[in-house]
Amino acid sequence: MIEIIAVCAAMAAVSINNVNAQTQVPLVAVAPVSTAPAGAKVLFGGRQADVAANWYKRRTTNAPGWTVGNESQLVPSDKSDITTRDEFGDCYLHVEFKTPTTGHGNAGVALQGRYEVQIHNMEGEKLNDTNLGAFYSQKPARVNAAKKAGEWQTYDIVFRAPRFDAAGKEIEKPRATVILNGIVVHNNESFNDMTGIQYELFKGPGAKGPIVLQGDHDAVQYRNVWVIGL
Repeated sequence: MIEIIAVCAAMAAVSINNVNAQTQVPLVAVAPVSTAPAGAKVLFGGRQADVAANWYKRRTTNAPGWTVGNESQLVPSDKSDITTRDEFGDCYLHVEFKTPTTGHGNAGVALQGRYEVQIHNMEGEKLNDTNLGAFYSQKPARVNAAKKAGEWQTYDIVFRAPRFDAAGKEIEKPRATVILNGIVVHNNESFNDMTGIQYELFKGPGAKGPIVLQGDHDAVQYRNVWVIGL
């Protein structure tokens, strides 16, 4: 599904669409897939019907207040979060997003309603555990692969759910490989625990959970959202 097209192991200043990132780790560039492949569940493909069929307003089972914009993008019109009706364990998730040109562009994508990969404008920012590509409040991205605010960006996330023993005790933390704009920013990294995005609904880890798109902070827009169970 994803073809590795370049591996640059030297220390270098990496320019990605006019955003420079100084890295001391191998830079792995891949060719992301934008079109949902056969077998994928399309969660949003540009239609209002996708919103009604696949999403709830967060913390409810009500229809979301999000609307479809004039570029077939998903707009958080009511400044809320949305969660998928279906729940997922191991999965491959593709999400395209665009942050506004003003403000922080603060949002996020969460796996299982528990584990957030942060969205944030990076103009003038250094990598930390609360900006773009981070496992929120836990681990920063390996490199700054951000595009400019106002440009479409892409997350491709391979998520491995936590594992449990016969008694239901968690014995392996969840892990994720995160590819941001074709650059690997997390390589099979574990989450320390839940990131805080949905503590009030999920008191502990689980085998499955919904995907969450944040829209309650800044006017981040989304498009071309699909998932494959693994």
